[in-house]
Amino acid sequence: MQIIIFCFIAAIATLAERLAPARPQPLFRTGFFPDVIHTGVNILLRFVLTGTLAVVITETAKQVLPPSMVGMVSEASYVVQLVAVVLVLDFFFYWMHRAKHHYDWWWRLHETHHSSDQLDWFSSVRFHPLEKILDRVIYLLPLAVLGPSQDVLLGLAAIDASIATLAHANLNVRIGPLIYVFVGPEMHAWHHASDPEHQRTNFGNNLSIFDWLFGTASLPGGRPAAFGTGDADYPQSNWWRQVAYAFRPFSAPGS
Repeated sequence: MQIIIFCFIAAIATLAERLAPARPQPLFRTGFFPDVIHTGVNILLRFVLTGTLAVVITETAKQVLPPSMVGMVSEASYVVQLVAVVLVLDFFFYWMHRAKHHYDWWWRLHETHHSSDQLDWFSSVRFHPLEKILDRVIYLLPLAVLGPSQDVLLGLAAIDASIATLAHANLNVRIGPLIYVFVGPEMHAWHHASDPEHQRTNFGNNLSIFDWLFGTASLPGGRPAAFGTGDADYPQSNWWRQVAYAFRPFSAPGS
């Protein structure tokens, strides 16, 4: 079902970008085919980790934590569960995302996501596999405590896919006052700007509230002149080289 939701959202986004792009760029832009591989690998990782590691973490939580701390929202209504899951995971994501831009080793993985210099909805799927594994492990911890239903997790997947697609889309779309609650393209496009200063703002995933609360929100207006990391050596057209590029030697200070 998650794949069906993703394909439906992808079809709408692709059509919208063809009809009213913010900036002209070809459908099969540089890096398009590696992004196809990124999509397949990340979907596979999600299913494998959910079917194995999720079970281990959930069972371990039941043995280690007090019963009152396991499945805290499992008996609540669908809406309460969904709101709790989105809030808690976005809080985790916000601080995790800030750490990715602070620690060099984590940035080496995360820069894969920032590497596309032609931002569009499909660039939202570009993630280093090791980063996705770490993300999934960290996300499974609060999920084990909250204990949401499978229907709630499906709803979360739909929200994640919808907002990520819109936030990265090559569209001049603004969400108005909702920007103070949700992530919109007018904020997230600046997070993908090639200017490192802009990259250290707008860390939210689905919600922008933590950026506003902790002083990292930025809403300059318009769209950046350039996207990407500014690294001319980045291997845009080869998935294997993108994965390996994260493990290149660190430059010596002052070099």
